[in-house]
Amino acid sequence: MGRLVKTFWWVFFGVPVLLVISLYGLYSHGTERQHRHEVVTLGTQTTARVVKSSGIESVLVTWTDLGGRSQTAEAWTGKPFARLARAGQDAAIKYVPKSNLKPVILSEAAERDRVNEWWIARDAWMALAMTIICAVIAWMVLTGKNRARGM
Repeated sequence: MGRLVKTFWWVFFGVPVLLVISLYGLYSHGTERQHRHEVVTLGTQTTARVVKSSGIESVLVTWTDLGGRSQTAEAWTGKPFARLARAGQDAAIKYVPKSNLKPVILSEAAERDRVNEWWIARDAWMALAMTIICAVIAWMVLTGKNRARGM
């Protein structure tokens, strides 16, 4: 009986947690895609220097903005670019002056779009599957209560 209760609570709470995780992934990848398109559309193009690889899919870049001020920010890239980037390497970027949007490395924009589209599709399918499972669990719980009342 104890094993059944543990399994029930794991399913009852685990599935909604997976739903929340997939919805968060959907939101974050969609937001990154939207911000990248804004920067590419509205941004100012310049050349930046790679400072270092800052993650598995990002690099730290520095550039001089239109006002002559040095700017430094993290830019999303593909995994190969982030892994092979060398300090001092030049990269064409676009950035939006006086904005918190991250700069976009132009050579990596298509790769980031491909990665985001893949994750958005997977997160959407996962959210749909978890929603269906949550609905089935809720239906089972509700119909089980109704049967108990009828007895």
